[in-house]
Amino acid sequence: MSLGRTNRLIVEAARRLGVRAEPLSDEPSDYFLVLRDEARAVIVSKTRSPFLTQVAQTLSNNKHVSREHLRSQGVACVPDLLVDGEDVGPARAMLREHGTVVVKPNWGNRGLGVSVGIRDEEALARACAQARARDLDEEAVVEPQVEGINLRVAVIGGRCSAAAEVRRPVLVGDGERSPAALVAALNEDGRRGAWPYDGLSPIDRIEVDRELRRLLAQHGARLDEPLPAGQHIELVGEEIETIDRSDELHPGWGELAARACALLGVDVGGVDLRGPAEAFRLPPPQRWAPGAAGLLEVNVLPALHVHALPTHGTARPVFEEFVAYCLQRPGAPPPRAEVELARRI
Repeated sequence: MSLGRTNRLIVEAARRLGVRAEPLSDEPSDYFLVLRDEARAVIVSKTRSPFLTQVAQTLSNNKHVSREHLRSQGVACVPDLLVDGEDVGPARAMLREHGTVVVKPNWGNRGLGVSVGIRDEEALARACAQARARDLDEEAVVEPQVEGINLRVAVIGGRCSAAAEVRRPVLVGDGERSPAALVAALNEDGRRGAWPYDGLSPIDRIEVDRELRRLLAQHGARLDEPLPAGQHIELVGEEIETIDRSDELHPGWGELAARACALLGVDVGGVDLRGPAEAFRLPPPQRWAPGAAGLLEVNVLPALHVHALPTHGTARPVFEEFVAYCLQRPGAPPPRAEVELARRI
């Protein structure tokens, strides 16, 4: 069976712990593994634990609802508003207030359908339409664009396990090379890989697909035409560097990430934070304000490889922690399946 990067890392971590990791079916599948030790056996789906509930996954996948309730519990979340029709009037008000906004599908992931750097009403309406077209319920969320760095915090069994800064690649026009040529140059990076992986590549190959063409069109660019000199296009959802920041993160941010996961019932999660780099060396604010750092979202099925295979810094044993938690081995935290929010609303 061909295993993708995540399952290979799970299998290798299991082996180091003396745990058996086996396929669930005779048919090749990269979605399920059986973890087995002398005490028990469990089924995992990549980085979904055997304790995760469908309610918790659905709740965290709904960016607007989850953020609304996290804010109500005192978590410093970046504000947002929901667009569920063609009326973008409230979104225009947010644009006027903050100057620059980001538009996302309410149920999206991996940057699909996300538009950043929206500064005018025409672009806002277009971005909302594109995000809604990508969304499960034809909903978009609009939020202020927060300047600073992207920080991903891994939470396993209610504990903050690691933190990494994720840097996005940017196409920089020189008036001669096309976006296709610029992407090809990025893909020459030997650290990039594609499924099925020949090795454990820390970052992925950038695919030339519909999503890339949509992003280029948003900026008035075409795949095979020269990108004007000085134009910058950030490739949302891709990585160029993943830098371990576990030792630099103020413990208060780790506690915030763990609390957000607990409220939503997410036992193994990736918490996205954004803000000025220096803000993450200080305690988190009580509430978000323009210019501050804050929480963007809590992700089920987190990409733990960014912590196990950082391009810079110390590799963290997050997959060993995941395997130990799923099998409830000695020293692992107890299952965290309860949606704690239900006791507080």
